[in-house]
Amino acid sequence: MPTLPDTELRTDAAPAAEEQMAASGSSPSIHTSPARPNTVHPVSFVSVGKSFASRGKKATNARPVLRDINLEVVPGEVLAILGTSGCGKSTLLRITAGLDTASVGEVLIDGTPVSGIDARCAFAFQEPRLLPWRSLADNVALGLPAGTPKQAGRERVAELLELVGLSEFAGHRPREISGGMAQRTSLARALARNPAVLLLDEPFGALDALTRLKMQDLLLEVHAAAPTTVLLVTHDVDEALQLADRVILLGREDDSDSDSGATIKQIVTVPGERPRNRASAELATLRDELLAGLGIEPHGASASNSTGADLGSGALASMPSR
Repeated sequence: MPTLPDTELRTDAAPAAEEQMAASGSSPSIHTSPARPNTVHPVSFVSVGKSFASRGKKATNARPVLRDINLEVVPGEVLAILGTSGCGKSTLLRITAGLDTASVGEVLIDGTPVSGIDARCAFAFQEPRLLPWRSLADNVALGLPAGTPKQAGRERVAELLELVGLSEFAGHRPREISGGMAQRTSLARALARNPAVLLLDEPFGALDALTRLKMQDLLLEVHAAAPTTVLLVTHDVDEALQLADRVILLGREDDSDSDSGATIKQIVTVPGERPRNRASAELATLRDELLAGLGIEPHGASASNSTGADLGSGALASMPSR
């Protein structure tokens, strides 16, 4: 196993982006501008569209997945992206990160177009994607910006592990920890880059219900301690309402038209300061509204009855936030 050099941590761009390249199935160019610490940026989507050509078919027969995405995300905002499976949520996130390119339109971060993998962004996936032969501390260190001095890197890694509650597990390997701890490590690795924009693609989707709620609370604590602009893809309406300042709903304007790409059907501003009461009647009303936008109508009594017995985070959805 390779060892770290005496003078500098292994923080070059290639290891930091290896999971992104693996996910993209290609080797896109690297945006080499370093992310600036303690900086948050706005994100602008300008007429963004994406189409995919079927294998063996010409681009003129490409199937549209996204179209006419126009949105301004303000610095420090937490934006949740909801939509049915296959509507382009993750594709939009990948375009933002530079893992994929828009067929039309562009994404700008702080007024500068995204081109190639962008160091101003950090990406956390549904799976932790930790390197099994590295300790948790070494996995987190992979996210540090290029050229970070060794001592500064050690201090930053220690700070992040403390932030996510894993200081005493710094020397453990991924096989020695739980799924929730692995996801916390993944979050710490993403934050190590001091990202201006944090992109989360269903980061808690594989966790059990109780661990998921704990991770939601942890994300709020991390965002309060180290604010950044966050774009969060989720299938969980309750999660979106608990974490986000605004929620956008992606979908086709005509669900029967499979040849039209998804666009922003609805934007919901979530009221109240975080952390929010998960049993709030106001949030339950918004929950019903968003579920209806997803084509799901509440059965029997309204979802606002706080039983937590229907969709979203399940039976734990009615638990108050700590």
